[in-house]
Amino acid sequence: MGEAPQLPEKMDERKKKAVNDILMEAARRLPPPPANVIARDSGVPNGPKVRLYTPTGSQATHLPIVLFAHGGGWFAGNLETEDRTCRMMSSMVPACVVSVEYRCDFDIPLKDMVDDLYSAFEWTRGNNLCEGADNGKMVLWGGSAGGTLVTSLMYRIIQDGKAEQVAGLVSMNSLHLHPNATSQQYQHLNTSYNDNAGPLPFVSGEDTFNLYRHRNIEPPKTDLSLFPAAGGAEYLKGFPRTYIISSDNDASRDDSTVFEAALKDAGARVKRDNIVGLAHYFWSFDLPKANAVFWDKLTNGVRWTVSS
Repeated sequence: MGEAPQLPEKMDERKKKAVNDILMEAARRLPPPPANVIARDSGVPNGPKVRLYTPTGSQATHLPIVLFAHGGGWFAGNLETEDRTCRMMSSMVPACVVSVEYRCDFDIPLKDMVDDLYSAFEWTRGNNLCEGADNGKMVLWGGSAGGTLVTSLMYRIIQDGKAEQVAGLVSMNSLHLHPNATSQQYQHLNTSYNDNAGPLPFVSGEDTFNLYRHRNIEPPKTDLSLFPAAGGAEYLKGFPRTYIISSDNDASRDDSTVFEAALKDAGARVKRDNIVGLAHYFWSFDLPKANAVFWDKLTNGVRWTVSS
């Protein structure tokens, strides 16, 4: 396979800006986030910028710490695009949320993005970031491309012998593997790119294929340290309690189906909600009834990951 095709620099910039603008405009159309959350920006020494969200007025003790990786196709997204999402999470669980502005752009390798998240994980573990937070209740949380990264982060943490430092993993509409990288054991479960072929709201199957194609990481070049679900149960041994939320009308729906099956085969405890009739990252848009269901399921899922 040849070198990854290079988009002209101005096209890169326009595409990144367009995605960020869509996410910001969508957030402006949603109801305001809860007011009982304090946010402050900080930074990991020699690492990424982070934003810390702390709930106020909560009677809860031993708050979980939730490390968040935003979506955006590994080239877009930042602390602002999912600021509301993090405020909602902090207020509703309640939890101390650490949102990471990992490096992301068309020319940034995925490994560098995981490096940034690992630095943020280590820094978060080593600091008392918010009153009442419990370092024993660390949750890794990511959506779409960010879900890829926190899954890879979890794999690295396990390889480093630190699995006990993470209580849970939360995956939202995550990209876990190129469909052609699905191991034979699970191929019968991965039909969503065919079931949901053609135009889709926000992100289509072709959009997703282009993300892999542009980075030249299509099979057989799948790096199992970045996409451990492609390695099946063997690569998911030691994963913590995992909550998965997926959308039925999403080309990448069965990334979650395969991930769930492989996790169970690896001996992990897993819960999954597949939301029927909705598309990729639907909660970012003004869909009041669907979003109420989403937030109820997501917050209960996070609480489950840290329950004893």
